[in-house]
Amino acid sequence: MDGIGPDVNGVNWTAWAEAGHPLPGETAHAPMMPYARSSAAEARSTGRAGKDYREAAVLIGVEANGTVALIERSPEQGPHGGQMAVPGGAREPGESLLSCAVREWREELGLPEACAPLQEPVALTEIHVVPSRFVVRPFVAPVVLPASLTPDPVEVAAVHWVRLSDLAMTQYRQEQPVRVQLPGQEAVRWKAPGFAMPGVPFIWGATALMLAELAAWHERWSSTS
Repeated sequence: MDGIGPDVNGVNWTAWAEAGHPLPGETAHAPMMPYARSSAAEARSTGRAGKDYREAAVLIGVEANGTVALIERSPEQGPHGGQMAVPGGAREPGESLLSCAVREWREELGLPEACAPLQEPVALTEIHVVPSRFVVRPFVAPVVLPASLTPDPVEVAAVHWVRLSDLAMTQYRQEQPVRVQLPGQEAVRWKAPGFAMPGVPFIWGATALMLAELAAWHERWSSTS
């Protein structure tokens, strides 16, 4: 980590650290709420880890050109099959959430063990993913990805890139019909808010919540703002 300047991949990471890593939090999530959902704090306070909910972590890697790699999940992958997601997955026994986020990021994007974030990833606001009963902790860090990726062929149908600066643009924030599979219920189609980015499948649900907080964070801590 030594030798990395204050502005890395378009973000003033040093200023953010000196300020104590403040987060936009659930206020930034609100515009992307597709339906009434409980918060991660509520899920933790009313349930038991490993019984009523499972823990997971994801890593949002900010590249030098201001983009973030997202995955399009394979259609067969349970209630979230075919949806856009941040690379990540379930925490293994004895594993920290941070270690989980980095491990899953490598596995899903097909990265070598030597590929690591340029700085210690910082936690963003937790999200409760109702359909799969996960409490997910996102992390963010600057990264450098290889020129070509070999994503997990079982879990990942495709890798897409979105630009951080585009996430705040109103023309990309839209509502579209989506398929929702809640626990113990038949799948239904609702109209949900999300990100309609050029050349990228519609981004909604938990992923949209994470990116909405990321957009607000980037607006505040961008090195060009």
